Amino acid sequence: MIFQKICISTISLFFFLLMALSVTAQNSTLNLTIQNIQKAEGKVMIAVFKGEENFLEDNKDIASKIALVEKTGELTVVFSNLPFGNDYSVAVYHDVNGNEQLNTNLFGVPTEPYGFSNNARSKWGAPKYNVARFELNELTKNMVIQVKKWSRQ
Repeated sequence: MIFQKICISTISLFFFLLMALSVTAQNSTLNLTIQNIQKAEGKVMIAVFKGEENFLEDNKDIASKIALVEKTGELTVVFSNLPFGNDYSVAVYHDVNGNEQLNTNLFGVPTEPYGFSNNARSKWGAPKYNVARFELNELTKNMVIQVKKWSRQ
């Protein structure tokens, strides 16, 4: 009888832990809509960063996509399997000439449209992480980012 109770308790605890792990190990989907595309040419370059220490650092994105621009207006990109409950930020630019670089002028000012999560703006350099950060605490999150040229920031 005691052995049976111990077995039932152990099995119950095992299933409880298994369920707890499956909840914490869930992944989320980020549906990202890029708006204000002015030219139907080139590509939109998108990078998702996890945490402040990786924000806008080369090769530190946890996910990235390149979307061909076929029309003006907006386009939607989906990022699946992002770990649930973490802080993220997104950086986007419209690579109008398709060279896969954010072009700048002689002073280092971007000449192609760009944007960040939360539509964080900063005319003189990248925005602060805490302005662009968001917590992915939903199974599906919808976000809109408007790309703009530097002069319109």
